[in-house]
Amino acid sequence: MVQALYDIAVALLLGLSAAGSGVGDGLVMSKYVEGVARQPEARGSIFSSALLGVAIVEAFPVIALAFGIIILFTKGAL
Repeated sequence: MVQALYDIAVALLLGLSAAGSGVGDGLVMSKYVEGVARQPEARGSIFSSALLGVAIVEAFPVIALAFGIIILFTKGAL
């Protein structure tokens, strides 16, 4: 029974982090498009900032995956 609760917790952890990452990616890229539409000559610097933002947003699901693996394989002995 306890292992089932850990499985549910890991599933929620991974699912919510993936959903949040998807929303974050959408927000970052929508702001990128708005910025390029306002100042097309600054496209290069805006693009590098957008890529940095996407990389930071995408780091959260990877961290959540690491925590999920730790929770699953240590059977909650944290």
